[in-house]
Amino acid sequence: METYVADAHTLIWFLAEDERLSENAKRLLEQAEEARVQVLLPTVVLAEITYIAQKKKVEITIDEVLERIEQGDGFVVVPFDFAIFRTMLQLPDEWDIHDRIIGATSQYYNAILITKDKVLQDSERVETVW
Repeated sequence: METYVADAHTLIWFLAEDERLSENAKRLLEQAEEARVQVLLPTVVLAEITYIAQKKKVEITIDEVLERIEQGDGFVVVPFDFAIFRTMLQLPDEWDIHDRIIGATSQYYNAILITKDKVLQDSERVETVW
């Protein structure tokens, strides 16, 4: 099964049906809901989404986010564990800590990262799609 990692904006834009989400990203996340692909969600992504939702920057609550994740058979929440931490140490110090954790998760699981983040897209360290 194809495996991807989603960053916070990708997931929140998908769940909030935001027009900033690309058609390709939307298609991949719809496929995850149907378990046709697997989308890994690093725990730091959930933490970022919690912060965004609590600040009322989107029209979706954290409870709605969690419900959709639990209903989508292809979504898998992955922890920030020691193996991913060690992988993160190999990524550029210039990246912010969230991007380093998400990028490390992508590398560790050999998964393609779904992101609009230009820093990650322009990097040769992780494979991305948008």
